[in-house]
Amino acid sequence: MVNSEVSTRLEGKYAAIVVCWLLGNGCLFSWNSMLTIEDYYGYLFPKYHPSRVLTLVYQPFAVGTLAILAYNEAKLNTRLRNLFGYILFFISTLLVLILNSATSGKGGLGTFIGICALSGAFGVADAHVQGGMVGDLSYMKPEFIQSFLAGLAASGVLTSALSWLQKQHLRILRTVSAKEPFCSLPYQHSLSFFVLFSMHLFSLKYQL
Repeated sequence: MVNSEVSTRLEGKYAAIVVCWLLGNGCLFSWNSMLTIEDYYGYLFPKYHPSRVLTLVYQPFAVGTLAILAYNEAKLNTRLRNLFGYILFFISTLLVLILNSATSGKGGLGTFIGICALSGAFGVADAHVQGGMVGDLSYMKPEFIQSFLAGLAASGVLTSALSWLQKQHLRILRTVSAKEPFCSLPYQHSLSFFVLFSMHLFSLKYQL
């Protein structure tokens, strides 16, 4: 009887560790993907200093949202908070591609304001996800929070690897085009969509 209870209690542990890694990866994957193409934004918006402005826009939204959520923590449903954050990550990432397609890769103040708005949306999503996930996983097994934090670190490695592969691809093709830096977006965000969608399905299964 004791053995059956132990096996039942540990069932699904390794699957949950994988899910936690994916959830951690999705927290920063979208934002890291955006950072890897700042050279393109620097070319597209040379007058607006996007490498500085996007970060400055991201941080106030993240800190402000986190402060509001922390103040109202007792009234919030943490599971819904996490799901909202991941869904917002997914939608914001998709809108980056839609914005570029709608403007045909052209610059301008309106496009830059749209990019800044999406940067702020990433900050809001990050505040929802990281605080909620760390809080929830802290009450569970130590392996879960370790896997989640490992996923956070892995997101930077994955985006860097994708950026490097894209640069090698462009060197092989030896093409000279103003839109080359933006070519990394389909590669990076396709994987981002897969990760975020997978996390959404897994979180529905394990959180609800």
